[in-house]
Amino acid sequence: MPKRPDPKWSPPAGVESPRLHLYNSLTRQKELFVPQGKVVTWYSCGPTVYDDSHMGHARSYVSFDILRRIIQDYFGYPVNYVMNVTDIDDKIIKRARTRYLVKEYEKALTSMEQLYEDVAAAMEHHNAVIATTTDPDKRKMLMDEVLKVRVKYVAVDCVKNNKSPEEVSEKQKELLVISSSVLGEWLDRQKGKDVTDNSIFSDLPRHYEEEFNKDMEALNVLPADTVTRVSEYVPQIVDYVKKIIDNGYAYESGGSVYFDVGKFDSDPNHYYAKLVPEAYGNQEALEEGEGALSTGNTQEKRSPNDFALWKASKPGEPAWPSSWGQGRPGWHIECSAMASAILGESMDIHSGGVDLKFPHHDNELAQSEAYYNNDYWVRYFLHTGHLHIDGCKMSKSLKNFITIKKALEETSASHLRIAFLLHSWKDTLDYSSNTMEGARQFHKMISEFNLNVQDLLRRTGCTSEVWMPAEVRLLEVYDNARTGVHKALCDNIDTRTALDHIRDMITEANKYMNNTAKVNSQLMVNINSYVSKMMTMFGVSVGDQSASGNQGSDKLIEVAEVLGKVREQLRQYSRDQSLDVASLQRQLLGLCDSIRDELLPPLGVRLEDRDDGATCIKLVNAAELMQEIKAKKEQEIARKQEKEKKKAEQAAKQASKEVVKDPVDMFQTPEYSQWDANGIPTHDKDGNEITKSQTKKLTKQMEAQKKKYEKWLAQQQS
Repeated sequence: MPKRPDPKWSPPAGVESPRLHLYNSLTRQKELFVPQGKVVTWYSCGPTVYDDSHMGHARSYVSFDILRRIIQDYFGYPVNYVMNVTDIDDKIIKRARTRYLVKEYEKALTSMEQLYEDVAAAMEHHNAVIATTTDPDKRKMLMDEVLKVRVKYVAVDCVKNNKSPEEVSEKQKELLVISSSVLGEWLDRQKGKDVTDNSIFSDLPRHYEEEFNKDMEALNVLPADTVTRVSEYVPQIVDYVKKIIDNGYAYESGGSVYFDVGKFDSDPNHYYAKLVPEAYGNQEALEEGEGALSTGNTQEKRSPNDFALWKASKPGEPAWPSSWGQGRPGWHIECSAMASAILGESMDIHSGGVDLKFPHHDNELAQSEAYYNNDYWVRYFLHTGHLHIDGCKMSKSLKNFITIKKALEETSASHLRIAFLLHSWKDTLDYSSNTMEGARQFHKMISEFNLNVQDLLRRTGCTSEVWMPAEVRLLEVYDNARTGVHKALCDNIDTRTALDHIRDMITEANKYMNNTAKVNSQLMVNINSYVSKMMTMFGVSVGDQSASGNQGSDKLIEVAEVLGKVREQLRQYSRDQSLDVASLQRQLLGLCDSIRDELLPPLGVRLEDRDDGATCIKLVNAAELMQEIKAKKEQEIARKQEKEKKKAEQAAKQASKEVVKDPVDMFQTPEYSQWDANGIPTHDKDGNEITKSQTKKLTKQMEAQKKKYEKWLAQQQS
């Protein structure tokens, strides 16, 4: 027989699988993501380490961590993720210098009277700075600083002659602490130029880099594959600047080197301000980019638009050797030189906060393309949106400045990450109580679903019942959700829509579990595994992790101890001959409540009573469970108080409706036979005269009734 030919197959016409598109700030539209090599090369602008990291940093680094995880773990692209640490910068130099000078001042201080005089002089200097400050936020911040110092200054002045030396000394120490920033600025003006030891300028950034890394670890942000520090790449930066000069796009002036924006922009193969062309010539932004210590150098530039690649170091600043003299790198050049040293003449992704677009990233692009003489140094520029606090820009002057450490005292890293996942990574995010409540509710939903599926498995095992219409419908929901999530992630990594699909799927799965007699646990396991896999990939922990690893045996011992206590209590009940059946029943029910509400919650074990009489066992985070129980108790107390209040109000209202007897008629009873003109009895029922003491007592009773009657009348009239 002739052989049967192989069947021919081709995909259905017009059907195309979605592919990853990313919003590219360079083109201001979504672009198909096509890496230039086998590994995605990614450079992320890292922190300038001179202070504690704040929620603005969290917005950027958590968001890019989410994108990195999805590109790497969902779409399967290997990623080489490089991040810099800016440890040479005007802000770092100024902060390190003022802190050093305050410490040296404190060591040399011998007289508190001298401190008092110096703080007064420092406040006068601070007020002079405020008078020349035009930025309203900065001005208010400076005014708040000097106000705090003045309040403490007056407090010290008030106690100088009226308190013990010990109390005066304590107040003066407090003055030294609270005035350190104001005092530091004053000392820097006098002695800043004398600080020459480079180590003074390295200790501060090393400390805050460590704090930054701790914050990132607490936020579950993956560490970069490569971390570059400016201080470690100064020779490479010097060489980088030299080549830009050689290519004709930079010039030396006064020991500094400036990028020639006009020369670069006039070249037909280049143009300046690719990201934000409308900001070209924005002098305020350009001056801020140059740094606070670089003001006054405009005479060295050929054009106000030119920016520093290398800064000649002034007295009181760290310095490194170069062919132009002792100096330090400009802010923008560091990223170009370090990214190029690791990733070469072109990279797939460059990322940073939206506030870095101009001038920082536009200057990076210009100087890097001038170095390589190309126009493709960055293929995709990704920028995260701003973070607002309750609708306002985060600012110390507005008293809404929140550090990452402070935020994590109030919420968990998973809740914070979900808040970011529920918003577009490139849009403004409003950090508020409503935002965080939405994140908490979503996390609670996925956690409870996970716990319910685990409980189902403990009770029934992994079963696959005969498929009925309910299972078929749920499978369709599951398939549609996975398809929807994939489309959403392909569409500029739209995690908000992806989480909406997951929420809808869990809602339908919960309905199925609650309304089905024989639940197909295998189907529930599949759905739960998918949810857990996706949330883990997003960097969100689901359920309690404390029972894993080395802590598992400790948890087992703690549960065994509870079991031992319960066993002993049951033994005592069995020995107590005084307990009748009803009393024993009450004791046993009380013990059951104690196990559920007091003994197991500190171990992270939550028991829930099911409608069928069985007990649902859930292992959860102990701290969160205790907080939940505390909140419920507080709500119960509040409900009881409200109930008692309403009861009292109702009783008062009821009492106001009761008819109060007129005092004139109160003694008109068969107990008496005669009364005087005021209604006071004079004779009893047998005709005997009422004694004086009895008359006095009856008169008091009538006076009290008269007051009660008048009050009642007033209530009735109102």
